[in-house]
Amino acid sequence: MSDVTPARSTAPSSPTAPVPSVPSAASRRRTRIALIVVTAIAIVLTPFAVNGLFAGALSNVDQSISSIPAAIVNEDQLVTTTNADGTQSVNFAGRGLVTELTGSGQNGFDWTVTNADDAAAGLADGTYYAVLTIPSDFSATVNTLGTPDPKQGLIDIQTDDAHGYLSGVLASTVGTAVQAGFGQTITATVVNGIYTSFGTVGTSLKDAAAGATQLGSGAGQLADGATQLSDGLSQYTSGASTLASGVAQYTDGVTSLSSGVTQYTGGVGQLASGADELRTKTAQLGDFGTGVASYASGVTQLTQGLSQLSAAAQAGLLTPEQVQAQLAGLAAGASQLDANSGALAEAGNGMPALQSGIGELASGADQLAANGPALVSGAEQLAAGGPALSSGADQLAANGPALVQGAQQLGAGAAQLQSGAGQLASGLTTGADQLGSRTSSDPQSAADVIAQPVAVDVNTANQVSSVGQVVSTVMIPVALWIGALALFLWLRPFSRSMLASPASTGRLVGRTFLRSAVFGVGQAVVVVAFLHLALGASWSLLPATLGFSLLVSFAFMAFHQFLTTAFGRMGAFVSLVLLALQIASTGGLYPVQLLSAPFQAINTVSPLAYAVSGLQAILAGGSASTVWTAVAVLLVTLAVGLLLAWAVLGRRRRPTALGWVVPAWSARRPRRV
Repeated sequence: MSDVTPARSTAPSSPTAPVPSVPSAASRRRTRIALIVVTAIAIVLTPFAVNGLFAGALSNVDQSISSIPAAIVNEDQLVTTTNADGTQSVNFAGRGLVTELTGSGQNGFDWTVTNADDAAAGLADGTYYAVLTIPSDFSATVNTLGTPDPKQGLIDIQTDDAHGYLSGVLASTVGTAVQAGFGQTITATVVNGIYTSFGTVGTSLKDAAAGATQLGSGAGQLADGATQLSDGLSQYTSGASTLASGVAQYTDGVTSLSSGVTQYTGGVGQLASGADELRTKTAQLGDFGTGVASYASGVTQLTQGLSQLSAAAQAGLLTPEQVQAQLAGLAAGASQLDANSGALAEAGNGMPALQSGIGELASGADQLAANGPALVSGAEQLAAGGPALSSGADQLAANGPALVQGAQQLGAGAAQLQSGAGQLASGLTTGADQLGSRTSSDPQSAADVIAQPVAVDVNTANQVSSVGQVVSTVMIPVALWIGALALFLWLRPFSRSMLASPASTGRLVGRTFLRSAVFGVGQAVVVVAFLHLALGASWSLLPATLGFSLLVSFAFMAFHQFLTTAFGRMGAFVSLVLLALQIASTGGLYPVQLLSAPFQAINTVSPLAYAVSGLQAILAGGSASTVWTAVAVLLVTLAVGLLLAWAVLGRRRRPTALGWVVPAWSARRPRRV
């Protein structure tokens, strides 16, 4: 019997596909170790990453403040004032404040000048975080700062806690800056006006000083004129005294002369009467009668001369020299008559027939002779007083011009004194009026107003005064996020047996969500109860806070169901990273515009940010549109989370993913015999 060796087939074998290499156990082990190391490093660096996120989000706060939207409502009315020089100026302080706020290089809000209605609507819906209103009487109030009764200009800033709890703080800071900056400008203007007024007062006082100088000059001239006038008056008084003495002597002489002339005239009259009678009786006596007639004629002429001289002297028609000369001539005639009367008397004694007439004639001649010396003495006294009278008159005439000049200088000095006194009074009155117009009835209040001419009144709409409520606005959504994370760390929603079960993917997703939703309800009830019991939220808000918190919890549960389905336990790490990003990009406490640009972009798609804004609007009584917007975003988050979880779960349930179907490349080739 022989061995039979099977013949080898000579037919060509069919070609086989290339077989990919299968990772060995060692390779898979190394991969797992590397993954664990990376995860450990990531966990260790998580706090640093979170701090870095917050630092990056708020890195440009100083510059970002100027991007916070705010509105300016300028209702100020211009005021026209009349200046001291009569010119008019327009005061529009409101426009100056708007320029101060909106000018280039100004830090603060991103101001938009608008009307009151648009500003109110924008503040309500969150378009504006603050509204600054300049009242209609702002310019009129500012214009009182230069008056004795100044008033503060009031600026109103309105904020709303429904859009940012720190908006009021920022508005107060900006208001303080406006109060300091614009107020300083107004104060500088007021002080400048005060110094200008001081200059005007100084000008008035300079005029008063000039008047005082002129007053002093006039007083000096007045004193000089008074001195000259005094000297002239002294000389005038001396001359007047001399004149008075001479006039007195002259008057006495005239009086004596008049008396002597009167007596002499009486004697001469008697003598003439006797002579006439003697002449008629002795016409036959010849030469004796002729002599007697001549004597009688001389006596008559002497009598007439004395009468004329007496009348002229009493009328003041003759100068002392002329009176003296006339008296001298009359005295000589009287002496001659006296001599002739003696001769006639002796001749009459020798005529008995004429004894009676001659006796009478002799008696008149004796009386005439007796009064002759008195007449001569009066004439001599009048002649002696004449030079004194002439000297006094000359001295008076010589001092008259000096007296007139002194009187004129005195009048000029008095006029200048009057003018200077008027100018001094006017300058002092003007200065006093100007200083008086600047005097306040309450200096301390006026000083306070000028030091701080602008007051800022910050009012907050929908104000939340409880710090706990402010913090809870952010912490409740964060707590619900962490609650969903903790639940899915504990709950393994899809075991291998569940993946291999015949249940549909949608049913598995729905069942898992319902299980997590039960815990979500419990979490929402707990945080809402804490909000109302511990933090003092109004119980009237309970339906809104509870309903909104349930929606937030369900949305976060659905999102974490997706993360766990897609990444397993790594989904928790992804959740922490997303939580840090969302917290860093969420406003609530502060305006979103304070964040850096990338974080502002994240804020627009962050479910946590909308949860915070919705709860904030509910607690602060904000706009309903904000709440409904947040509800819509959370519903979308809920739906998207469940859809993504369904899609990922369906992929995981494919036969190849479960290992039920061996790929063609993994089939082993038959061994050779």
